[in-house]
Amino acid sequence: MMGWKNERPEIFEKICKFTVPAVYVAGKFAGLKGEEAFYDYTYVTFTGLFDVHKMKYSEELAEVFKLPLDKMPRIVKPWEVVGELTPEEASKTGLVKGIPIVAGAGDGMACTFGAGLTAPGLCLDIAGTASAFYVSVDKVVPDIRYKTLLYLKSVVPELWCVGAYINGGGLCLRWFRDEVAKEEKRRAQELGIDPYKILDEQASRIPPGSEGVVFIPHLGGRAYPYNPRIRGVWAGFTWKHNIGHLFRSILEAIAFEYDHYLRILRELLKEVKIDEVRGIGGGNKSEIWNQIKADILGVPYVLLNREEYAVTALAVIGGYGVGVIKDYVKAINEWVKPVRKIQPNTEVHEKYKKYSSFYEKLISRLDYILEGHELLIE
Repeated sequence: MMGWKNERPEIFEKICKFTVPAVYVAGKFAGLKGEEAFYDYTYVTFTGLFDVHKMKYSEELAEVFKLPLDKMPRIVKPWEVVGELTPEEASKTGLVKGIPIVAGAGDGMACTFGAGLTAPGLCLDIAGTASAFYVSVDKVVPDIRYKTLLYLKSVVPELWCVGAYINGGGLCLRWFRDEVAKEEKRRAQELGIDPYKILDEQASRIPPGSEGVVFIPHLGGRAYPYNPRIRGVWAGFTWKHNIGHLFRSILEAIAFEYDHYLRILRELLKEVKIDEVRGIGGGNKSEIWNQIKADILGVPYVLLNREEYAVTALAVIGGYGVGVIKDYVKAINEWVKPVRKIQPNTEVHEKYKKYSSFYEKLISRLDYILEGHELLIE
């Protein structure tokens, strides 16, 4: 909004509502007018203008940034029916006209609900393109000191999900596979197997801590706390280290970042007790990565019985919205069940503590070290 207001004020004045692509598509399907645009309450936090305590737009923030709140969409519940599929859109899609269209939820909160975070103290690792980590809580204590954790309203009205994510955390693995491990990728193609199987096997030969190699996984800048100057770093590697060390250090770095989030959370909400971490996303197909996360975080890492958790969540939300499902919390907990629990190795966990501490020390000094680095790139 600020960009349009400051750079293209003539267009800004003509804009009816600011929203996100999913809402635009839903609005097109339902034939909604601009004035009828909406945000569901799980996504609206990202506007930067939402008061999570009062569950409405903040007039104070709007005044600070000189932004008109009449350009913000109405806030709805995720299960609210916002319209019906129009005949025109039905003919384009092949769907039946008049199908109710439910607001739905933001991607992250759809995942947390779909993974069963329906009570305080449950924890989720979304091992996808971005590596996201959330804990369900029943109160908000802002992270004013570290400016790292954000609070998103859960699908469950009494809860928030607090956490953060690594922008492109999972992309680090893809980048490594494609740009560094080219020989392993070629060999995997010859054998007809996933290249990550070879890389996981090589990483499994390396002791915890990667014999001193520490990786910083923010190749695209750090999202939380926001710092676009931070970049990827390998620290501590010598002639004795090989591709297994480098790959394992990436796996460990994602978990070190999660451990950093947990330390802040425990400082803010001392009463929150984390008994396990649930894992979803393509990354949890890696046995070694799941074990590394359990060992670094010091709690069991739990695998669930489904694959598409956001889709599962939205199916339940949609069913509740049209009255097919009577209790959406009960429904999701019946559909989604733990199937395997990976226990942490207490001895390895103790060893990892010093590595996690070093990771925090290293990343805290990178801003100073990389000052002026952007000027080197033409």
